[in-house]
Amino acid sequence: MVYSYYVAYLPYNFAWRLHKLLFPKKLHLVHIEDSFDFFLFANVSKHLKPLDAVVSSKDLIPRLFKMPNPPRKIYLYPFCFPDSVIMFRNAAWKYPVKKIVKIGLEHGAYNFKRFPKAYYYNLFNLYLMTSFADVKRLKTLGAKPVKAIGYPKSDPLFDGSYSPQMLDKLRAELQLDPGKPTVFFSSTWDGSGMSAIHKWFDKLHIIKDTYNILVTLHPRMSDSYKKDLRKQPGIYYIEAMDIYPYLLLADVCIGDTNSLIAEFCIVNRPIITFSIKATKRTLDDVIELIKGISIRIDDFSELPAAVIQALETAETTSEKRKNVISTLIDPLDGKAGWRAAQEIINLIPELAP
Repeated sequence: MVYSYYVAYLPYNFAWRLHKLLFPKKLHLVHIEDSFDFFLFANVSKHLKPLDAVVSSKDLIPRLFKMPNPPRKIYLYPFCFPDSVIMFRNAAWKYPVKKIVKIGLEHGAYNFKRFPKAYYYNLFNLYLMTSFADVKRLKTLGAKPVKAIGYPKSDPLFDGSYSPQMLDKLRAELQLDPGKPTVFFSSTWDGSGMSAIHKWFDKLHIIKDTYNILVTLHPRMSDSYKKDLRKQPGIYYIEAMDIYPYLLLADVCIGDTNSLIAEFCIVNRPIITFSIKATKRTLDDVIELIKGISIRIDDFSELPAAVIQALETAETTSEKRKNVISTLIDPLDGKAGWRAAQEIINLIPELAP
């Protein structure tokens, strides 16, 4: 990506300067790589003036226009020349002009994997993290423009969005059997080398008569896994971007090294995690953190006993999950989107509503 930055630098710089000379009107954009980025931005954007969007793929444009409160206008990268850009990706290198104000936000809660080099963060004017613990880790690596604001995605958990009536309605729509525990499966992106999806995706039929099964996957997960899980009988594959209602219906949550582990802790559900082989991105202290708040298993055959243990110890392990939240998401008070917006406005006053 460093190479890409320098390859793009001269032509984009020239085009950007020429465009600003001819069209000096200010342009502030949110950079969207997939629909989930726009969903994440919703709890921040409601505290800002409306922004136009820029996407890297034409295919994304019709999907964005179908989303709630869609952008007024969508540009196609790299044929746009913003004065500022906000993104949920570590991709400031795509805008290699120093005069462009670049603000980044984390798309997941806490970083359960090794960070990219500090260089990439230092291309931003500001990068907003989900916790002070992550800020400390990044500053140790040499990253400078980093601040903690919490996790905007979690804000609706504090404003009454998920009422008992709403959850009862969803439970009925899903036709969950009240006599069975509900287990929630998830996994990180298989391309990271840190996913355990291969340990369970083709074995859920073994337990479908014992549990209500909900499944969600990382947005970038290989389509083959998604297609397979969508067609499996007795399994509800979650298409919705807002997974909190489903988490609140779950009795036990299952993952690997995915950032949803932090969100399992927010809703305080017992956790089971599949162990994986160490990679270059594995951090010993993060693995120890995961071990401290979850029941670890190596193989799918261990899952039924682990679910029983998780249910039986749900109350006694509750305090462990609560205690680790300050490491994963901090502050956690339903105001992260507002804080992010204030930080953005400090750098781009024109976005104040």
